[in-house]
Amino acid sequence: MVINLAAFIFVLGITFINSLFGLYSGLLNVTCAIAALAVAFGYWEALNNVLTAQFNLHPSYTEPMALVLLFVVTLLVLRLLSDLLLRGNVRVPPYADWVGGGICGFVIGQICVGVMVLGFLMLPFGGEPSHSFVRLARHPDNEINPDTQRVIFVERGLWLRSDAFAVGLFNLLSNGSLRGETTFATVYPDFPEWVSWTGNTVQPESLTAPIRDDKGDGFANGLKVEAAWRQLTDLPPEITRYRAAYPTKDNKEPKYEPLAFRVRKQDGKELIGARLVLLTASADRDAKGTAYHRFRPTMLRLVGDVNGEPRQYTAQVIGGADPRIGDNYRIADPDANFALPASGEVRIDAFFEVDGGFVPRFVEYRRHARAPLTAADLDKTKTPPATRLAAGGGPSSGGGRDRASGAARFINTVVREKSGDLDRLPFAVSATAASGDVEFEGSALVSGRFSGDRERLSGTPTEARVERFKVPEGRKMLQIQTKVRQAESLPGQVMNFTGGIVNQYKAVGKTGDVYDLAGYYAIVQRDGREFIELFYTPDPAGSGWNGMLDFKVDGMRRDLQNQDDAVLGLIFLVPPGACVTGIQSSGGKVEFGEEMCVGA
Repeated sequence: MVINLAAFIFVLGITFINSLFGLYSGLLNVTCAIAALAVAFGYWEALNNVLTAQFNLHPSYTEPMALVLLFVVTLLVLRLLSDLLLRGNVRVPPYADWVGGGICGFVIGQICVGVMVLGFLMLPFGGEPSHSFVRLARHPDNEINPDTQRVIFVERGLWLRSDAFAVGLFNLLSNGSLRGETTFATVYPDFPEWVSWTGNTVQPESLTAPIRDDKGDGFANGLKVEAAWRQLTDLPPEITRYRAAYPTKDNKEPKYEPLAFRVRKQDGKELIGARLVLLTASADRDAKGTAYHRFRPTMLRLVGDVNGEPRQYTAQVIGGADPRIGDNYRIADPDANFALPASGEVRIDAFFEVDGGFVPRFVEYRRHARAPLTAADLDKTKTPPATRLAAGGGPSSGGGRDRASGAARFINTVVREKSGDLDRLPFAVSATAASGDVEFEGSALVSGRFSGDRERLSGTPTEARVERFKVPEGRKMLQIQTKVRQAESLPGQVMNFTGGIVNQYKAVGKTGDVYDLAGYYAIVQRDGREFIELFYTPDPAGSGWNGMLDFKVDGMRRDLQNQDDAVLGLIFLVPPGACVTGIQSSGGKVEFGEEMCVGA
């Protein structure tokens, strides 16, 4: 409201003043303003490159400074030269003087205010700036679009569209008399929109543009495209998640729901996917030098042409960037926040819904971290990668670079195919080979403990095989198998599997119910073979077991701590239909970020 009102008053004020100066003075001022506009938009990137590359100045501030400085200095110099060299005046009828001067004043006001507002909005205010002017704002009532089932975002602009007027006028010059090898619109199809998108950062200290210094050039080496493809099918709800609510003080973790992303083919839309590599040079840096990729979907921009007309699009779906949903894709609203440690190459998947016939040219991360993405790249890849990414850039098979560093990331350490509503042993064993302090009933393990390497425990093909746990009537088994080394950096001692044995683990249901641990197992490598220790009791309370990870095999905790591939399984017995949302121990509680349920 403040910016809109100030811009409106300034335009009217400049219009009024120039109406008093008259037509002749107005024409001179319009000419100077248009020339200054051409210089500012034509050379602001070149000046910014010098300021950032040669002097290592902060690009989030040099960009608006370069644009405004070029405009103001050029305008003042040209106007001064006009006063010195054009001393006379032209007499016209009073009404022509007043009307003509007013028209010229309006054009001048639109140009001057448009440039100043753009320069102001290019500053790093963050996603929710104090001046409260947000071009793309969430509907105040979180109203849902019935077609997409997503929250409606309202697009706003200046009342007089001064920014769009200034940019549109320069586009005419760039496409006409000042046309060069590259027209302005082919790089910035909608410059005010680009300013808004890239300025929509997670927080004020997040960079709108990468830094260029001796640690790296975020402009030239900030982004790579590893693969790109045309997504020919919709993204089904089995692999996509969406949350309509925005985190608040009262609702810090809004619930994610499965939601299909359906391409609006009836409107001629297509979906382009790209596996992007975010490099450390383009990441945020804190005072200690720690690098982090903090971004929103609008900071990923795909640029190209549709029937010769420049177009740009922002990411609609992102994969490998939200640790709360594992390797599922997230349908992301413009105000969705993402944060990933910038450890070398960080991979994410981004999907852009584009108009039919779109021919891409490049993709951009933040401002100016660009990488080519052409139609030839789409034809070369054709199909999406075989594996989806988990948060941090690794495939869902566990190759991610991002080790869990927050409670919500526990779900990324879970081995999905060995977890959930599952009553099978990690692998089948021979009842004879696994004999000892253990009880079997047919092909089911009733209770007890056994250990040994997998080859020995498997026995011979002729021996009776035990493949399942015996689950008490009226209960269901929920197993959670996790990569210990990936989970060890979670905060607190909740998941301190390799520390002392004082932690008593319990599963927490979504209704607040708590379920005792009914067993556990650990699988490590010894002498090049898989080695397991497993314990199970169907009646934890009645058996007198304390619910702790009491390993009996020497060195098991050490192996869990030191081996990257070591896994630990937690076994819980829960009511049919129960959904578990986290695990708690004496060290606190860790949330999965999504529910793990058993069948009814």
